[in-house]
This record gives sequence, structure tokens and C-alpha cells, in this order.
Amino acid sequence: MYLTITDSAIERLDFIQEKHEGKIALSYNDVPGGYACGIRGTFSLKLVTSPKEELDTPINSSIGDIYTQSAHLDDLNENMKLDYKKNYNTLVLTSDSGIIDANLSVVDDNDTKLY
Repeated sequence: MYLTITDSAIERLDFIQEKHEGKIALSYNDVPGGYACGIRGTFSLKLVTSPKEELDTPINSSIGDIYTQSAHLDDLNENMKLDYKKNYNTLVLTSDSGIIDANLSVVDDNDTKLY
């Protein structure tokens, strides 16, 4: 499994990390009851400031390992890309199969949305 992070996404993440501490992780957030379409939750980028037991599996990326939950590896694909769409001010997570998340949130250790 590999995550390519585009230059524009790296710039956006650098900007965010200048204002907020933490190592980047890809976290799956269960939504109680799920969505009508059958999806059980969404991914977000979490800025982790202390170890999280559930973030137990590294994904190789163009900026080094990014940890995620092994329980949700099936929700990801072998080749993924994280891009920043400046005109929409969004981080977009895609794969060879299509869009995984069109507006990836960035949250802190307490799951408070930062961006």
C-alpha cells in the first residue's frame, strides 16, 4: 500500500503543521448508524501528539510512514493519492478506483476539526 502526496498537498500540510503540532495519521471515524448509502464512516487526517493504540499500521508514503487503523485497511486501496485543490480549499484522497474522500478533514488529537 502506498500513498503519494502531491506537492500542493505537502505545502498545505506544512502550512497546517506550522499552526498545529502533531504527526500526521490517517484515521477512520465511525459514524453511528452509518450513512444511507451504506458507508460506515469517513477518513480524516489526524495530528497525533501522543501515541494512539488504534493507529497500529504504517502506510508507506512519499513523506514517510503514515499510520492508520489495521481494522480499516479494507477501506483503502493499494495505490492512493492525497492532493490539495486550492480553488476548493480541500484535501482530496483518491485511488486507482476513484475518490475515497473528496473533502478530507484535518483534526487534532481530540478529533476537533482544524481544517
